[in-house]
Amino acid sequence: MKQESNKMKYIKTFESFLILESENGERVAIFPGRFQPFHNGHIASLKRTAEVFDVKVIPIQILSKTDKSPFPDSLLTKIGNAVTREFGFIADYVLYPSNLKTVVPQMVKLLQEKGYNPIGMGCGSDRYKSYEPQIKYLNSEKSDVKIYEPFGLQMVDQRVEGGPSGTKVREAIIAGDQDTFEKMTPRSVHPFYKELKKYLS
Repeated sequence: MKQESNKMKYIKTFESFLILESENGERVAIFPGRFQPFHNGHIASLKRTAEVFDVKVIPIQILSKTDKSPFPDSLLTKIGNAVTREFGFIADYVLYPSNLKTVVPQMVKLLQEKGYNPIGMGCGSDRYKSYEPQIKYLNSEKSDVKIYEPFGLQMVDQRVEGGPSGTKVREAIIAGDQDTFEKMTPRSVHPFYKELKKYLS
């Protein structure tokens, strides 16, 4: 019996990949954060997440349970959708429901219900240790959330000294400093300056 050619092996592998994509949804990575609002540091980390996992990324907007968001859900969603349209490496935007427990398995389950197949997550160095046990559980036989391949976790900090932060962006808005606001945020966020300002006055 002739040995199977490399070309045939490639075709079969590619066909298997297409089946996996169609059955389990588009393979994506996730990056949870507060994004109030999105700034250039967030975009750099999202891009790095997409590069590390070699798939598109979905930012999951988490509303703090202890510090109420100053912005309404409707505004956050409009901004998130605008950012998604601007950057090709972002697959979608998800505002995480406040009634769900903020844990990685639940995030994965939510995206699976939306038709995606999350394969990994990017996070900052300040969150890595707290996420590690959750990722370990998700990859274990004990997990009540089915995954189709090992779920990864990568540190994707893209912070630079003196760079943008959510606090700095909100301070610029409060101070009426639109120029600084626009320097620290992506172009898709600029049109929302006046609307953001209404909630910080």
